[in-house]
Amino acid sequence: MDKQDLIYFLISEIKKQGFDVVANNLFPLAAVVNINKKVLIYNPTTITPFKLAHELSHIINKDCHRTNDYDALSVHEIRANREAILMLWQVFEQNGGNYSYFSFFADLTESPFELAYTIISNEYHDMLEAITEIYEDDLSVDIEKSQLHKYALDYISSCNELELINLYSFLDSYHLDYDLYDLAKKEFSKLLGVA
Repeated sequence: MDKQDLIYFLISEIKKQGFDVVANNLFPLAAVVNINKKVLIYNPTTITPFKLAHELSHIINKDCHRTNDYDALSVHEIRANREAILMLWQVFEQNGGNYSYFSFFADLTESPFELAYTIISNEYHDMLEAITEIYEDDLSVDIEKSQLHKYALDYISSCNELELINLYSFLDSYHLDYDLYDLAKKEFSKLLGVA
């Protein structure tokens, strides 16, 4: 998806909201929406995906009372900027983009870089934290079961005196959680033939 495809997509989303969309090369602003008259006017030579997504956010939220685009204290403008970036990010991800290509995302959408970076970083961090929290036990158990045997063999081969094996030292050496003590004890018992 390129910039023009993204613009066409956003215009179709605006039309789905029941709005007329008027393109005018002489229009002095990139885009403006009138919620009451259900019309969006934009300049095709200066429009950006970010600006269209911003206006779509105003449409979705039915923001009738606005000041101007640069009013940093306006709740409507702050929300529209945030939602525009998240909306564009969702489309970007659906088309194969990911966090590794953030600079490309910012260039493609012409979103304010620092604002987009802050919003996406926070969302990405929160999402990663939530996924980790949900699957933490499953992931760690799978990884630890498959690796524990290998780690134990490696640890045994580096020990001079097998009688002095300390399971806590073993867990520390491989940065494993102490919750795995019992599992490690069973693994070492199997490997060393101890009942």
